[in-house]
Amino acid sequence: MTKNSLAIAAFILLASCGQDASSAGDSAAAAQSSSAETELSPAEMGRRIFSQETCATCHTVDEGGANRIGPNLFGVYGRQAGQVEGFAYTNALAQSDVIWDDASLDAFLENPQGFMRGNRMAYVGQRDAEKRAAMIAYIKTLTSDAD
Repeated sequence: MTKNSLAIAAFILLASCGQDASSAGDSAAAAQSSSAETELSPAEMGRRIFSQETCATCHTVDEGGANRIGPNLFGVYGRQAGQVEGFAYTNALAQSDVIWDDASLDAFLENPQGFMRGNRMAYVGQRDAEKRAAMIAYIKTLTSDAD
């Protein structure tokens, strides 16, 4: 068989499976990407989401990190809202009795303005519950006690 005959035979075989060569390659790439993502821990996935959704534009996460447009998030999990030293909070957050735990962070990340009117968070919210859970898993690692 010539090279052209082999190429035609391969094309026909792929076509008979209901896929063309490019979609077969796309499917393989998607499966590989999906497999790699499922191997990430929730916290690592949350770190990626934090970067992709531009959270890092407004927030730092390192111990002793500077406040930006938003407060530094190191150690925020388990803390009362509106208490990062040196950050100018709105009255809504500064006078809040909210403790940042799984439930409060989930509600806030889903809809910041709906959770607490009068805060300045410009983020419109994350509607995907799995992504919010991953973001919270990441936020929980931002502590000197993190393993």
